[in-house]
Amino acid sequence: KKAKIDAAMLRAQVRKLEKLEAPSPEQQSELQQLRNQLETAEKLLASLDTPATKATIDDGALKKAKIDAAMLRAQVRKLDKLEAPSAEQQSELQQLRNQLETAEKLLASLEAQAPAKTAETETPDPLKKAKIELAMKRAELKKAEKAGGDDATLTRLREALAAAEQALHQAEAASNKPPPELVRTDKRPVDDATRALKTEVAFARADLRKLERDESSPADTLEAARQRLADAERQLQEHAGN
Repeated sequence: KKAKIDAAMLRAQVRKLEKLEAPSPEQQSELQQLRNQLETAEKLLASLDTPATKATIDDGALKKAKIDAAMLRAQVRKLDKLEAPSAEQQSELQQLRNQLETAEKLLASLEAQAPAKTAETETPDPLKKAKIELAMKRAELKKAEKAGGDDATLTRLREALAAAEQALHQAEAASNKPPPELVRTDKRPVDDATRALKTEVAFARADLRKLERDESSPADTLEAARQRLADAERQLQEHAGN
């Protein structure tokens, strides 16, 4: 779906420039670049339009939509925080809001088309659930300490944290997995867009490795997976540089 959208947008841009009666040298150069991009996009679309790759592409489009929406939300929040934005910044903010609205509609549409999860996949992992519960209790305690909570509240939250730690130890013992070695480091806060991009890179790398281990994987599927990983890594680098 992403490849179809890209190809359609490129066709529209090419048609728009082709309608110019006396294009400037810059516009002619842009038109040639767009034609080359369109040719590449159509070849990619043709190679991906097979039953073996449709599930991978649909899943990739959904993850891409999530990342795009997260990045736009982060940009909107950044501009929203400006106390006295310039006219240019106000215009940019309005454009970003429009883009975010479009991105969220696309995301909602893709999520509606995604196959429903089975009861088995929806069953929570006890170990994962215990880790999440511990993280939540730790966050609640830190928040209360920063807010200057009273002794009774802090005592209750510390007891809840201790209980969550005990529950995690029990879940680790039941899962037969060795507890992780704790290494304390100073971490900088990670924004939603960076977290989403890192998640996409991890998923793309895992999917590619899985395909590479399968000797029967089609060549076009492998190429699509490699391109997905390259795109994800590029987006992460570009976002980190901003």
